[in-house]
Amino acid sequence: MKTHIHKLATYTALVLVSTLPFSVDVLADVEKKPSSVTSSSSTDKNSSAFKRKVLTEKNQQIVSEARDSVSGTQQALMNLEKNDPKAALAILQDVSKKLSIILAKNPDLALVSADIEADIFDFEGDAKAIKKELKQADDLLDSGKLQSARQVLAELASEMRITTISIPLNTFPLAIKNAVTLIDAGKTSEAASVLDEVLNTLVERTEIIPLPILRAEALLTEASIVEHKEDMSKEKSRAEVLKFADAAKEKLKIAELLGYGGKDDYKLLYTAIDEIKETMHSEKSAATWEKVKQTLTDLRNKIIQPKK
Repeated sequence: MKTHIHKLATYTALVLVSTLPFSVDVLADVEKKPSSVTSSSSTDKNSSAFKRKVLTEKNQQIVSEARDSVSGTQQALMNLEKNDPKAALAILQDVSKKLSIILAKNPDLALVSADIEADIFDFEGDAKAIKKELKQADDLLDSGKLQSARQVLAELASEMRITTISIPLNTFPLAIKNAVTLIDAGKTSEAASVLDEVLNTLVERTEIIPLPILRAEALLTEASIVEHKEDMSKEKSRAEVLKFADAAKEKLKIAELLGYGGKDDYKLLYTAIDEIKETMHSEKSAATWEKVKQTLTDLRNKIIQPKK
């Protein structure tokens, strides 16, 4: 049987989930003890928990009629290839009804989400390990070993990639109606071509969430909470806050080395975090934390630019 691969229109954006910045997230559990080394199993567990959390939120955006319309169109195409136009026609008539429901509910909607998937790519090494890998890639490039360098660089990612597949409502419903008309006229081959082409118009959008930045945000959230705990001495809370702040800077350094923004993008944030040490337990503390939050927000907004 012929396999149909969708040639999807794509664009990529760097994004962070809407509940951030400075919300306590499941990723905070990874760094509850910033002075210790996090095991790979712990990282995998918490990354998977975060993946489930994001998918749960994103799945609420999926329209069931849209998902059924895509799967129905695929099934109808397979039926046509099996020379069963009667089954294909019945399915497409149902698909057309579902699309009509979507259009009636959202007459001005250009795209409707039909499916979603998420994948995690998490380089577990620290900044030193990343620098080592980068040097290896540079050496391979200098030696003209491009493909080997690509393999090394491909591993240097710490992110969740969330891919949403959407139906273009300005073209998809009409194509389904055209396919129904063609099947009624006995032109099954032409109908199959229409379905194949319309499936290739599905729009794929991939959002990239940099995990080190999420982890840094979670750590800074925890640092802020610790500073204001009434059951801790100032000396003890100071030590804990600095541990979390230093760990956050380590995560941000990893994000920087992995290319989620440039060096200048992080400079102001590092400075703002360092000011925590100077203003902790003082009248200036609230202003410092606000500056850290704003600087982190500015960093996030700067790197969330869609790639053209």
